[in-house]
Amino acid sequence: MPRYMFLLPANKDSETGTLPTKPLLERMHAYNASLAESGILVAGEGLAETAKGARVIFPRAATEDPPTDPASKDAAPTIKRGPFPVEQERLLAGFWIIKAKDLDEAVGWAKKAPLMGTELEVRLVQELEDFGDEVPPQMKEDEERWRREATA
Repeated sequence: MPRYMFLLPANKDSETGTLPTKPLLERMHAYNASLAESGILVAGEGLAETAKGARVIFPRAATEDPPTDPASKDAAPTIKRGPFPVEQERLLAGFWIIKAKDLDEAVGWAKKAPLMGTELEVRLVQELEDFGDEVPPQMKEDEERWRREATA
């Protein structure tokens, strides 16, 4: 079954480390329980403010031709530590991953989230099969094994 990710944007409260109120936590818990009891919840987490994170910035696109030698100084990633400005960027405060038969079903579940004054972005998670014959059999086997190990 396809997987969909719900992306919850950050706001000034989440970026200052302000935690949700008890009533909101209770509503979120009930929503998460409904996802879990329906057998569609894969993951769901809140994210700490960007002050507790960093960005790894890669200087060139992986698709550039010719590709940069990863050992070259020009290919070395740079690190930018948070916080990052909420006003200028789309930051995330949390996410869910669910299984749904299609986008309409996923949107139906997203509409039930106990949120106000914000939005959820619903995105299809690409599966290895989406890349067609470009994926060698060994890569498929490795990916399947890694997923089994991650959920064990």
